[in-house]
Amino acid sequence: MNTKNNHIKYIIPKLKDKRILKEKNKTKRAFFTSAKKYKSNLFKISFLLILIIIIYYANNYIYKNNNKFFFFEKNQDELKYCTNYGLMIYNYHYYENIGDYIQSLAALQYLPKNCKPYLVDRNRIQYYNGPNVKLIMNSWNKIVGGTKYISDKINPIFLSYHINKPKILPRIYLQDLENYAPIGCRDTHTRDKLIKYGIKAYFSSCLTTTLDIDYAAKKRERTNDIIFTDFKFGFYSQADDYIRSLKSYNFNNITNITHYFKKKLSEIGRFKLAKKLLDKYARAKLVITTRLHASLPCLALNTPVILVNKKFDIRFSGLYKFLNTIGRNEENKFEIKVNVDNKGFVYNSKEYLKYSIKLKEALKNF
Repeated sequence: MNTKNNHIKYIIPKLKDKRILKEKNKTKRAFFTSAKKYKSNLFKISFLLILIIIIYYANNYIYKNNNKFFFFEKNQDELKYCTNYGLMIYNYHYYENIGDYIQSLAALQYLPKNCKPYLVDRNRIQYYNGPNVKLIMNSWNKIVGGTKYISDKINPIFLSYHINKPKILPRIYLQDLENYAPIGCRDTHTRDKLIKYGIKAYFSSCLTTTLDIDYAAKKRERTNDIIFTDFKFGFYSQADDYIRSLKSYNFNNITNITHYFKKKLSEIGRFKLAKKLLDKYARAKLVITTRLHASLPCLALNTPVILVNKKFDIRFSGLYKFLNTIGRNEENKFEIKVNVDNKGFVYNSKEYLKYSIKLKEALKNF
């Protein structure tokens, strides 16, 4: 009996020890299984994060490259033409103004990258006989002779459109415009003139106010450059006095720029020059100019800008309110209308933005 009891007493602790060991092994296995699952999940999450980062930077790289290299920066012989897209060029008779090519760069932002658009001469638009193209008509336009105003090969998008001195508009011209109404006008003077002739029109503002798509500079890329574009001290004494009163700026070190260029400059050279100027404007600390297509791009590029004008120009109508200005307003009264913060630095109004957003939206699927 004693022996049997002793045997039972021996077996029971042994069984307990086995049970405990089994439980410990089970816990250990569960721990390692859980740890393996955790490591596996951690690996999956890490892999996904790395993949997302790679995709993000790859897309960023592609985006930057697509926007960095325009058709005029590449070997023209290696380029294919964009299907069904046109772009304005300008053959001048009297003067050469790079502002027109800045307008074309604004339109180019909405065209496919890495291919060449068909180039359409604004001054011979009724004679264009290339492939059928869609063309953004964001430009200064002179009324020309001929049997038609616009070639049948062109499907025009009338945005930021300006007519030069539209005193008498020929019937053939009006008929063409009626086919594409409503017409988005760059200035209120053009809008009012078209409405007077019974054509539906509205003020769209200028397409150069959307140049931030491809040309905006990052904050760290800003310089301390003060740029005078076709403006010099001595041009307008009342402007001189005010500008010199801006003590937060050093006007002893000024970069002078002109929008005039030599007529013999090639089309490719003109586009390159326009881009070079936009790059300068995008990085400047302040721009003072007499040029509409220096001042309006600066709004888009978030570069403080002041427009100086001795007399009011109808091209400014509707756009004048967006800008810091010194000179004659729409009522032909002299005024200084410049936004300055409490540190003495010039800043731009954001009033242009609602029109800029509408222009981008209108050309989103162009």
